Amino acid sequence: MRTDEAGREIGHLADAYWEFLLARDPLLRARRGLAVESLPGVSVGEAEERAGFAAGVLDRLGAPEDAELSGTDADTAAFLAALAEQEVRAHRWYWLTPAATPYRLFPLAQYGDAVFGAFRFAEAGGTEQGGAERYLALVRELARVVGTIGDKTAEQAARGFRVPAPAVAGTRATIVGLRDSLARRVTVDGGRLGGLAAADRGRVRDGVRRLVEAELEPAFDRLLAVLDDPSYLRAAPEAVGWARYEGGEEAYQEFVRAHTGADRSPERLHRLGLEQCRELAERMREVRAALGFQGTEDEFHARLRTEPRLYAGTPEEVEARYRAHLDRLAPLLPRWFATLPAAPYGLARLDPALEAGLTFGYYEQPTEAGPVGRYRYNGSNLEERSLLGAASLIYHELAPGHHFHLARQAENRALPDLRREVIEFGAFNEGWAEYAAGLGWEMGLYDDPWDAYGRLGQERFTAQRLVVDTGLNLGTMTLEQARAFMRANSTESDRQIASDLLRYSTDLPGQALAYRAGYMEFSEMRADAEADQGAGFDVRAFHEVLLSGGALPFPAVRRRMVRELADSSNG
Repeated sequence: MRTDEAGREIGHLADAYWEFLLARDPLLRARRGLAVESLPGVSVGEAEERAGFAAGVLDRLGAPEDAELSGTDADTAAFLAALAEQEVRAHRWYWLTPAATPYRLFPLAQYGDAVFGAFRFAEAGGTEQGGAERYLALVRELARVVGTIGDKTAEQAARGFRVPAPAVAGTRATIVGLRDSLARRVTVDGGRLGGLAAADRGRVRDGVRRLVEAELEPAFDRLLAVLDDPSYLRAAPEAVGWARYEGGEEAYQEFVRAHTGADRSPERLHRLGLEQCRELAERMREVRAALGFQGTEDEFHARLRTEPRLYAGTPEEVEARYRAHLDRLAPLLPRWFATLPAAPYGLARLDPALEAGLTFGYYEQPTEAGPVGRYRYNGSNLEERSLLGAASLIYHELAPGHHFHLARQAENRALPDLRREVIEFGAFNEGWAEYAAGLGWEMGLYDDPWDAYGRLGQERFTAQRLVVDTGLNLGTMTLEQARAFMRANSTESDRQIASDLLRYSTDLPGQALAYRAGYMEFSEMRADAEADQGAGFDVRAFHEVLLSGGALPFPAVRRRMVRELADSSNG
């Protein structure tokens, strides 16, 4: 196959995959300003449909020789292959993947804002957004999706896969919070119905109320009934981690491969985490000495828990602290980045109903309806929520972290829609954000020893994840052993430690590895580029190559790096 023919085939496959996903993913549609017609559930049939499509893409993709493809097409082929393989593997481990745990339920909360909160009412046929009937159909769809979560959770229990006992209370609290939050979120106040006729306004209000009472709340109640069943609770295991399930260790190895984008084994990552925790502990000891503290690390961390400057009294104070760090960063950005995102960035609090189940917050991408990229921060339990790492956190979440990657990617019209909009390579996403936060060392943003200690603490926090995520899921650490290790290698509160350990071992196995594993990949690529280019190394060009190509599997990123930097040098 000639280069132009191979390139056209890759383009057709990328377009087909994009259309397949766009038809099924309401968040993709919301970002594009398109009408949302349906919501994705977690049923077996839907999983089989996604995996079948992905397998077909892999069959058509084959194994084209690198020489047949241009640089951009080679990148897209690698993207397609990794995306499709990820979907096929996810289907293989469908029954060993939870559905009702806090982070797995997170999309429901996103639908509350992106689908229902953003819905624009108009007379039927008057606009693309439509009117009353489509909104009522979406409320019914939401109830169906919750129903599929309940069905899968019940069937998993029948197969011996249950939410472990230590995680049941948090899972239940998240479900109850979502039940109440979504019932409120889908209810429409009169001010949003001004474009409808009076009869349609009444039909929406009455119809939503009936659907909430007859379908949505009962769907949540059926899910809760699964977890509350005495036989479920009696059989819920006290131990956590995937190794205790039949096939669980193999599943975990696949989860690790998918989340880290590399072939480092869980055992290797465990050893690397131990080494890096020791190195970072020594650097933190040096900062404590610079602060004039002569006691032990435990004594210093006890002091941190009572240090007034590290705690906020209100969510507004939390937001002001993040904003101050962003203000310091802004004038420095042009020295490290040739192109800045067009979309602005900002801050907003999480939905309080979600705060109990989420350790921190999340980055919310710009959309047609909301063109600002925001960090949704956790404003709860402020007496336990230290702001020691506020600088490192906000540089990870917004600039030059997630916002710089995701907004630049979405704004890059040279990329196929699939590569602009689909976010599936977690190690690239989180690894870039951690690498970007690490740029603060070069920029002088951690000159204050408190901020420096917070950044080192964040690095050690992500490094200890390599230890406890693998230890818990390989069955080499108990929950108590992991808790003791995490206490010794982080400055987090006991509440946050408990939440995070359950995230690793009952909810998203392997996902927390993406942060440090991805950071190591980016750091190694930069070291290689600096060694190759010597005095000619240009950090702005290096970052431009990374960000202008969007997220890719790491082998493809490395090939792109070599190709693009070589072209830049020759130019």
